[in-house]
Amino acid sequence: MSDLLDEDLEFRGGTLQLSTDTSVADVSESNRTNTNDNTGRRKPPTSVNPSVLSGANSLTSSTSSFADARGPEEQANSAAAPPDDNQAVFPRYDVPFDKENIKDFFTFRKGVVDTAIQECITALLFPEDGEYLGSWLLTEITLWDNEKERIVLLTSRLVMTIKYDFIAMKQLDFKKTYLDDLDTIVIGELVYPPSSLVPERHLRGVRLMWNKGEPVPLKTVWNPFSQDVPFLTYASHPIFWHKEGTAEEKSTYDMETFALKLQRAIENMTSSACCIHHSPIVIQSYVGVTSLLHNKTGMGFFKVRGKFSF
Repeated sequence: MSDLLDEDLEFRGGTLQLSTDTSVADVSESNRTNTNDNTGRRKPPTSVNPSVLSGANSLTSSTSSFADARGPEEQANSAAAPPDDNQAVFPRYDVPFDKENIKDFFTFRKGVVDTAIQECITALLFPEDGEYLGSWLLTEITLWDNEKERIVLLTSRLVMTIKYDFIAMKQLDFKKTYLDDLDTIVIGELVYPPSSLVPERHLRGVRLMWNKGEPVPLKTVWNPFSQDVPFLTYASHPIFWHKEGTAEEKSTYDMETFALKLQRAIENMTSSACCIHHSPIVIQSYVGVTSLLHNKTGMGFFKVRGKFSF
């Protein structure tokens, strides 16, 4: 082995000695030729949708990691592809709450969710809102990483997010987001920036964006009460992991079912320019002490809390 290294070193030394005898003009001409050849072979830079980068890091996406919200043909193609040993297996879930805590949710009581959804459909949807496609009880994750319990209605024209009081059984607020306004939908794992101190969620979500690639203004980022956030982020409701019943009965709490129907609704709109990406969704939270306490205690959900309910 040492003999080979010695020979190699001697050869390199000889090459360097020969290069010194070459004229400067020849070297310059050779360098120009090599530069031109490399320039000709250089690949154009890959264009990246800025709206995706402002809400999710698509550079680390995995096509085989996000099969739940894709069509049967794409899932079959993904299954036929050879597995990557270095790739994590998704979805992985840290199940929120436990079976005892979940019983404190008012939405866990029989008939409560169905009654609330039917009331919202009757009171808030009109013929001009388009064809009714489905309804869900999901978890909305705000800009400040706070989890909120929300009823979500989907039609062929819009997504309606409803804040509902499951104790008093009445609507508190609602917001309409028209599908025509969406420019990007991201489906994937919820992640935090590399420098974040917040523990990993191991949870999937879907983000609806209409910021046209523009960054969120600072006055919105630093205002926890701002209503001008140009995106919505949903995850499955905690009841999804504890609900007993058929897959159809549990689908009311399943983000994947909502994402699939939303994707089909977008694809059926010939005028829509919305792009659908399967990639991690970045939640811009770096310390998150307040949101950790908020989410751990379930403050965004209507629950029985000792002698009180709120």
